[in-house]
Amino acid sequence: MAARAPSLQSAWDDACAEFQKATGIDLKATPESKTISGRDIYAQLVSQKARDAAKKHKWESAKTAISNTVVAVERVGQIAAQGASMVFGSPASIAMSGISFFIDAGLEVGKIGENINDLFGRIATIMERFQIYRDHEQIMEPEMIDMANRLLIAIVSICGKCIKKLNENKAKAFFRVALFSDDGGIKKQLDYLSSLEAQELQTKGALTLVASETNKRNIVKIGDGVEDIKTTGVQTLESVSQLSARSADQRILSEIMKKLGIEDTDTDKEYRMNRDNLKPRACSWLKGDPLYQTWSDATDNQEPLLVLKGDEGFGKSYTLTAIIRDLLMRYPQGHNDISRVSVAYYYLNRVGKKDVSISRGGPSIGDALRTWAWQIVNNDLFYRKDIYAVLREDPDMGDISELWQKLILDRSDRKATFFLLLDGIHEMEGKERSELLGLVKAFTLAHAFETGGLKLLITSRADFVEELNSQISIRFPVIHLRDTTYIDMMTYINDRASSLEIFKTSSSKVQELKSQVCSGLLQAAKGNFLLVDVCLREIGSKNDTTEVLAVVEAAKEGGNLSHAIADAIQVCNQTLNAREIQDLNTILLWVIYAEWPLQLYDLESILYMQRESLQPLSREIRAKFSALIQITEEEGWNSLVSLRYDSIAEYFKNLSVDRDLTDKVPSEALSKAEIRLIQHFIQKLVDQDMYDKIGFGQFFDQKLSQSDASVTVDCDNTHAVIALECLRALTGEFSEEEKAIWIIHYGRYNLAKHLKKIDLDTADPRLKAEIGPRLVKAFTDPTSIERISRDINCLWTFEDDAVEQVLRMLRSSAVVRKISGPVGRGQDWVKRIVDHSSPGVALFEEGVKYKAALWLASEDADIVCEHFQWLYGYCNKAQNAENPKVARITQAPEKQDISAGEIGDVLSLAASLQGPSISSPIALRNIGITYRECGHTLEAIDYLNQALTKDPSYLLAHGGLSQAYVKETKDGPKPDFEKAIFHLDLSIERVQKGERMFSDVEPAEQLKSLLQDKALWKAKLGRYEESRKLYDNLLRDYPQDEDLRVGLIFMLCEIQHFNEVVEIFEKLEKEVDERNWNRLSRLFYTNAMEDRYHRAIFQAFKQTGKLFKIKDHYRQAIDAASKIKSKQDYILRTYMFLNLHLATLLYDHETFPEERDEAIQLLERNIALGSRDPNVETPLIYSARRLARMYIDRAIVAEYPSSVADEMLEKVQNIARGLPEESVESNWEPENMVFGLTRGEIRSLLGHYYTKVNDTEKAREQLRPDIEAGIKLLSDEDPENDWLGYQRLGDALMTSGDSANALAAFCMIQPTGPLPPLEQLEQNSRPESDAEGVRQDGSNDDATNERSSSPRSALSRTTTFKGTRKLIGPMCFQCSGDCGRTWSYYDDFHMCYTCIDSIFEDECFAELRRGELGHDICNPNHEFFYIPPWDLASWERLQNRKVLVGSEVLEIDTWLEGIKRKWGLLET
Repeated sequence: MAARAPSLQSAWDDACAEFQKATGIDLKATPESKTISGRDIYAQLVSQKARDAAKKHKWESAKTAISNTVVAVERVGQIAAQGASMVFGSPASIAMSGISFFIDAGLEVGKIGENINDLFGRIATIMERFQIYRDHEQIMEPEMIDMANRLLIAIVSICGKCIKKLNENKAKAFFRVALFSDDGGIKKQLDYLSSLEAQELQTKGALTLVASETNKRNIVKIGDGVEDIKTTGVQTLESVSQLSARSADQRILSEIMKKLGIEDTDTDKEYRMNRDNLKPRACSWLKGDPLYQTWSDATDNQEPLLVLKGDEGFGKSYTLTAIIRDLLMRYPQGHNDISRVSVAYYYLNRVGKKDVSISRGGPSIGDALRTWAWQIVNNDLFYRKDIYAVLREDPDMGDISELWQKLILDRSDRKATFFLLLDGIHEMEGKERSELLGLVKAFTLAHAFETGGLKLLITSRADFVEELNSQISIRFPVIHLRDTTYIDMMTYINDRASSLEIFKTSSSKVQELKSQVCSGLLQAAKGNFLLVDVCLREIGSKNDTTEVLAVVEAAKEGGNLSHAIADAIQVCNQTLNAREIQDLNTILLWVIYAEWPLQLYDLESILYMQRESLQPLSREIRAKFSALIQITEEEGWNSLVSLRYDSIAEYFKNLSVDRDLTDKVPSEALSKAEIRLIQHFIQKLVDQDMYDKIGFGQFFDQKLSQSDASVTVDCDNTHAVIALECLRALTGEFSEEEKAIWIIHYGRYNLAKHLKKIDLDTADPRLKAEIGPRLVKAFTDPTSIERISRDINCLWTFEDDAVEQVLRMLRSSAVVRKISGPVGRGQDWVKRIVDHSSPGVALFEEGVKYKAALWLASEDADIVCEHFQWLYGYCNKAQNAENPKVARITQAPEKQDISAGEIGDVLSLAASLQGPSISSPIALRNIGITYRECGHTLEAIDYLNQALTKDPSYLLAHGGLSQAYVKETKDGPKPDFEKAIFHLDLSIERVQKGERMFSDVEPAEQLKSLLQDKALWKAKLGRYEESRKLYDNLLRDYPQDEDLRVGLIFMLCEIQHFNEVVEIFEKLEKEVDERNWNRLSRLFYTNAMEDRYHRAIFQAFKQTGKLFKIKDHYRQAIDAASKIKSKQDYILRTYMFLNLHLATLLYDHETFPEERDEAIQLLERNIALGSRDPNVETPLIYSARRLARMYIDRAIVAEYPSSVADEMLEKVQNIARGLPEESVESNWEPENMVFGLTRGEIRSLLGHYYTKVNDTEKAREQLRPDIEAGIKLLSDEDPENDWLGYQRLGDALMTSGDSANALAAFCMIQPTGPLPPLEQLEQNSRPESDAEGVRQDGSNDDATNERSSSPRSALSRTTTFKGTRKLIGPMCFQCSGDCGRTWSYYDDFHMCYTCIDSIFEDECFAELRRGELGHDICNPNHEFFYIPPWDLASWERLQNRKVLVGSEVLEIDTWLEGIKRKWGLLET
C-alpha cells in the first residue's frame, strides 16, 4: 500500500488541477464542514421537480441514475481511501463535490434531464458492479484499491469536462450534442471507464471463487431425505401475486416476468392437462430404466443430455409428462431453500399454446428459454437474484444463442441442478430448428468443459436425432419409446377397446373377438398409439366379424398412419360434394398454418368470406370432416378446432415436397367430360351384354357422381392465400362486417406474420398481384385504416417489423403490377413511399391525417384515447427516424405512463394537420379527455374549460369536466365533488329535456347514468338523504338494475342504516325475474366476486343480529348457481366464490358446532372442483389458504397429541401435495399444484401449530429450512438480496415464538438508497402512547408485540419521522383492511400470527379489533405481532452492521452466529 500511495496521490492532484482549469473551481478548497453527501446531491435534484414539471419523467430517471451513482461512490470510496489519504478530503468526497458542481451547472442551463440520465446511467452501471466488492477488498487488495481510485478520478474528470461544455453552450437552445461528442474529451473518459469495467470483469472470477469457498463453510448440507417428499411446486404465481399482501418479492417477480416477456402460464396448464390424462401407473418402466435413472439423479452429472425418440403417436408428450411428474415428486419445487434443484419444462405444441386474443406466433425456442428461466426463478432464490441483475443491466438479450448463454449457461452452478425438458420440437422448421441444434451443441460443449449442473431432456423424431448425431461429437443416450411402452400400450388397447359399443355386450363370441383385436393390435402397433386409435376408430364402425378382423390384419401387414390418412382423404373425395371439399380444404389450410389455434367462430368467419352457409360448422365437421378434423368437447362456438393427428399436416407437406423433387404438377382427377368420353369409347368397343356383366355401367355411374374437386392443401402458397383473405376482410370485401369480425381480428394481429413468410420468388404470381392493390387500400382508405387500427393491443404505428413486411411487398414489382389509380395515387403513391428517406413513417401519411381528425372529433372517451395512442406511436416513430437517440417505443404504453409533454408533442402534430379545427369545442374537449385519462387532471380541467368558453352549452364538455373534477391521481388535486355536481346538474337538466349528450345514446339511458353518478357523489359529500332519494327514484324506474341496488346498499351501510339493507333483502327474496330466478339469488350471483358487497352485507346482518338469515341467503344462492347447466369457467368461479364466502361466515360466526363442519366441507368441495380446472385458480387459491387455516385451528383446539390433530395436519399437507397415491380416483395427483400456498407458508402453518402446542422440536423441524435459507442469503456476497434473508428469518422466528429475534430481523428491512436531507424527515409529533401507557390500537406500550411481554423500552425512546412514507424500500405490501396504505419496508404495522399475509395499519387494526371489518378479513381474536415505526437510529445501526435485539445492540455476525447455534446449524 505504501509503495502505491504516491502514485495515486499524484493522480488525484492532477485530477483536481485539471478540474480547476476547466471550471475555475478548486475542489481542494472545499471546507471539511461543507463536505457533500449523497443526500445533498439528492436534494439538488428534488429541488428541480417544481421548476420543470413538464419533464418530470426525464428528471425522475436522472435522479435514479445519479442516486445509484452516488451510493456507489460512497461505497467504492471506502476502498479507495485505503490507497490515497488526501489532506483536502477523501476520494469519495472529492468525487461527490465534482458531481454536485456539475448538477448545479446543469440546472442553470435547464432541460438537460435526458442528458444527465444518459451520462450517469452509463456511469452507474459500472459503479454498481464494482461496489459489491467493498466487503472483500482484502482478497485482491492492490488491484481493488487502485481500480477504485481510478474510477473516482475518471468521474471527477468527466464532471469537469461537462461543466466546461455547459458553460460554453449556455446560449444554445438545445444541448443534445455537447455532452457526448468527441469534442472536449468526455467520450475519451467514458471509454476509459469502460476499460476499467473490463479490468473489473477479470478480477470478478477470483473474487467469486474466494467468496464461494467462504460460503461453503457456512452452509449446512441438506439431508438425503428430500427425495421422499412427495409434492410439487407447480404454482399459479399470477394469482398468488394478487393475494399476497406481504409479497414484496412479487414486485421483483413481476418485473422479471415482464422483462422475460412471459405472457401466460399455458405450459403449466398443458402439463396439468396431460398429467390428468395419465393413468395411475403410467410409464412405470421409467423406474427400471437405467438411462433415465442416471439422467434424473441430481447428484450424477455424467449424462447431461437424454433424448426420447419416437415418431408421432409413440407417446413422447405422454412420457415427458410422466417424467415431469416423477421429477416434481422427487425434487419438490417452490421451497425457495438452498437445495437448488429446479425442474423446468416447456411444450412447443401450437394447439392450445397461446391465448387466442394475444397470440404472437407459433412454437419458439426463445419462448422455451424464457419459460425455463421463469420456472427456475420461482424455485431458486439465488438464480432469481442473478437473473434480476442481468435483466436490469441488459433487458434485450439478442438472439437465441445469447439468450441461452445469459439465461442458462452463464447461470449454471455446480451447487445447483437445473432439469430442462422440451417437447414438441417437430413443430419447429427452418430457423427455429437450426437454433435448437445450435443450442444443444452449445450445451454439450459447455458440459465438455464442466460448466455446471444442467440436465437437458428433449423428445424427438428420428430425423432430428440423426441431425444431432451428425453435429454433436459426443455420444448421448437415446430411449427408443417403440421398445419401452409395451405395458402402457396393452393398457391403452384394452381400455379403448372396452369403450367401443360393439364390445360392450357380454357375449362370449364378442369378448373373444375383442381379445383377438387386442392381441392383434398389440402385435401390429409397434409402439404407435395413434395407429391403434385409427384402427379402433375404424373397427368401431364395422358391422361384422370379418370386417373387424380385416382391419387388424391390415395393421399387421404394415399399415401406418400415412396409409390411414390417405384412406380418409380418399373417402372424403368420394363422399363430399364440391362445396364441402372446398370448405374442408380451407379449414385444413387455416388449421395447419394459422398463427394461433383457431376456434369455431374464427373458421365460421373465414368461411363466410367465401360463401355463407346455413348449416352450423360444428355439425359439418363432426358429421363429414371428422376423419381429418376434430373439435374439443367445449360447448358453443368457442370450441377449439384442430387436426385429428399432427401427421395430417406432414402428409400434405410431404406431398408438396415430393412435387418439388419431381418437378411435376400433381395429376388432377379426370373431369366429368373426360369420364363420359372414355365411357362412350368403351360402349363402342364392347357389346351391351358384356358391358353390363363386367359392371362398366355401375363403375361409370359412380365416377360421374363424384365431384371434380379433391381434398388438398396448397402448401406452397398457403401464407399468400391467408394474407390475401386477411386483406380482403380488412379492406371491406364483405356484405356484413359482423360476420367477418373474427377474420378481421385475426388479420389485424397476424397479417404481417403471413406477409413475412411469403417467398416472393416462388409464390403464385396471381396471388401476389391480388395482394398489391389491397395493401395500398389498407393504408390509404379511411375505413380500412380504421378497421386495421381498432385494437389498442395491436397498433401498427408501434409494430416496426410489420411495417417492414408491408414495405417488402410494395418493393416487389410482381406485387404492385396491378395497382392503379389517378395521378398521385396508385403507382405514384407506392413509388413515393418506397423512395422516401423514412418509408416506415411515410407509409402512415394518409393514416395520420385521418387519425388526427378522429382523435379530435370522436365522442367516446375510450375511442378518443385509442386514436391518441395510434398518433403517439406515429409521433415516436417519426422522432426516432429523425433522431435515433430518441428511444423507440414498440408497444402502446399504459395511459398513466404518458407524460403531459408527450401529449403536447402529439397535439403539435395534430395542430399542423388540422389547422383551426384544433380550437373547436369538441377538439378542446377531446384534448382535455386525453389529459384526464392519462392522469394529468389540471391540464384536463384547463382544456375542458376552454371548450366551455367556446360553447357554454356543450354537454360533452360539461360531462367531461365533471368526471375530471372527481378523478383521483397520485400527484393530482383532490377530487372536488361540489364542482363535479355543478357541471353534472347542468347536463342533467338538458338531458331531461330530451337533448342527447352522445349521439348514439338515448336521453333516457344517459339520464340514468348521470343520476347514478350524482347519487354516488352526493354520498361522497355526506349528503346521504339526497343520495338515498336519487337511488330510490332510479330503482323505481329501473327495478332490474343490480348495479343501482348495490350502490344503494353501500350507501346505507356507510350511514349504518342496516335495517333498511335487511328489508331490501327480504323484499327481493319474495320476487322472481323474467327468467324465473329468485331476485335475491341473482343479486348474490352477479356480485359473487365483489368483496365489498360481501363485507357490506355481512356488517348489515351482523349489526341487526340476523347473521343466521344471511347464511340462508347464501345457501339459497349456491343452490341456484349449482343448477345452471353450463361448463363455462365463469359459472364455476361464481359458484366457488359463493361457497368461499359462506364457509368463512359459517366458520368464524358459527351458530352451531355443525356449521364449522359445513364450512370445511364447502371449501373441500371447492378444492375438488378447482383442482380439475386450471381456469378457476383465484377462488381455488383463496379456498386453499382459508381451508389450511381452518385445519390448523381445528388441530390446535383438539388435544395434543390426538387422532383429530393428526388428521387435520395431514389435511394441511394434502392441500400442498394432493391426496395419497391410492386415492388418485379423486383427480388429486400427488404432485398437484399447491393452490397458491408456498412450501414456506405450509411449513409456517405447521410450525405455528407446533409452537402453540409447545412442541418446540417439531416446530423447529418445520421452520429450520427457512432459517437456513435466510442465513444463506445473508452469507453470500450480494447485499441486494439481504432483505430476503431477513424476511425469511423474521417469518420463521416469529412463528417459532422468538419475538425479540424476529423483530430484530424484520427491522433490518429498511429504506434503500440515499436518504433525503434530515430536514425533509419531519419529526413525528404523534405520541406512541398516552398517559395510561396504552397505544391507540389498544395494545400495551411495554410489549414488543401483542402477545409477548418482552420489554420495548429501547424502542420507545427512538425518534420517528412523518416523512418516512416517501422513502422506498425493497418490498411491496399493503394493508389488509383495504385502506390503501402500502409499505416497502417494515414500519409501524400489525402482523397476524395465524393468517397468511394479514397486515394492518393502526386505524384498520382498531376496526378489526372492534369487529368492523369484513367477515373474510382475518379475525379479531387472533394474536398479532407489532412492528414499531422505522427510525433513523435503526438505519444507522444497519450501516454499521449492527442490530437491536430486545434492548441489546449486537454485531450482525454475532447475532447470526447465535441464531445458528440455537437452531443447530453450526458446523460440526
